[in-house]
Amino acid sequence: MDIEIESQSDENPAESTKTYVFDIEREMRNGQTCAGVVRALSTVMDAAPNEMKPLHSVVNCDALDALFRARRYGESRDNVSVTFTYEIYDVTVDASGQVVVSEE
Repeated sequence: MDIEIESQSDENPAESTKTYVFDIEREMRNGQTCAGVVRALSTVMDAAPNEMKPLHSVVNCDALDALFRARRYGESRDNVSVTFTYEIYDVTVDASGQVVVSEE
């Protein structure tokens, strides 16, 4: 899982926010988008997945997996993204295979 970290701070470094970008394309191709999101969140939160609040308590995982599941001939879905809040993070899942996690 590739990770990019971007920090943003206008003038006060204490108020900087971090944005994490993860590549979960492999999970998406296997119909396991939510598993990729959980791995991304566990990395950001530095917590084991079984110690975290279940993802299905904030988003319908079956629907998320179905939305990003590859089409009949293996093509990914175009121009689809979903954004939701998980604890203090905004999470955006994009059909390109990226998950962006940023502090609210």
